[in-house]
Amino acid sequence: MIHSKRPLASIESSPMPEPSCRSVAIIGLGLLGGSVAFAIRRRWPSVRLTACARSPETREFALDRSIVDEVFETPAAAAEGCDLAVIATPVNRIASLAQALAGQFPELTLTDVGSTKGGLVRELAGTASAKQFVPAHPIAGSEKSGAEHARADLFDDKPIVITPSGEELPQHITAATEFWRATGGRIVTMPAEQHDATLALTSHLPHLLSSLAARQITREMLALVGNGWLDTTRVAAGDADLWTAIVSENRDAILSAIEQSRSDLDTLQTIVHQGDDAALRTWLDTAKQIRQSAQT
Repeated sequence: MIHSKRPLASIESSPMPEPSCRSVAIIGLGLLGGSVAFAIRRRWPSVRLTACARSPETREFALDRSIVDEVFETPAAAAEGCDLAVIATPVNRIASLAQALAGQFPELTLTDVGSTKGGLVRELAGTASAKQFVPAHPIAGSEKSGAEHARADLFDDKPIVITPSGEELPQHITAATEFWRATGGRIVTMPAEQHDATLALTSHLPHLLSSLAARQITREMLALVGNGWLDTTRVAAGDADLWTAIVSENRDAILSAIEQSRSDLDTLQTIVHQGDDAALRTWLDTAKQIRQSAQT
């Protein structure tokens, strides 16, 4: 365990109401975990922050940047004495960590940042941890990974989706909701399966299509790419291990989204093959209107 060298002074914001939790553990200090810490520092400066990070370099960096007050090598050490813990690891590790932490700390409120929810809810169903664990997904991020890219404003006015299983005790729902609101996000509640089907179309398939577009280009062509290609393929620069885990966890919904896209691509192919410019204009205009209606 290492102690922070100095208090954080670089992030300022208007104060929030006094938090009900006094100490928060963050299990995993990547982009999202680090950003959670910075956001809570900004809104709840009195809350003690601990973290677990596997890499010695990450632990040193977290303290040099005053992301947390203390950092540990194990999740249990980080969560000791805390009121709430955020699991900010790849999605395929969340369930086992939730069960382990719930077994050691039966009063601890648990939540996460994972972008898939159905499998997680099913895996924890009927276990003691389901009473403590409040599944959450902050819809914010970047193609960049690592605590060095963490930002205090990452969640500002972004949706924070909570997908209750129905087994959670009320006090844990209240604590997790208050916590996520303090990061600056907007709370949205929906069933886990609805979340996964929606994210397959709004996030997971777009990432795969971005990667598909990137794969079409040879190195010799890179000298000729413009901003359109760079914008379209930006998320293809994301962490491959992270996205492999996401696809594995949300496989069925993503396959359904792929089939939906295949049908639309077939329609586009027919339009282009037939030289139907009027239909193409309508097809493109529909996409344009949807994109312009999106929140930025």
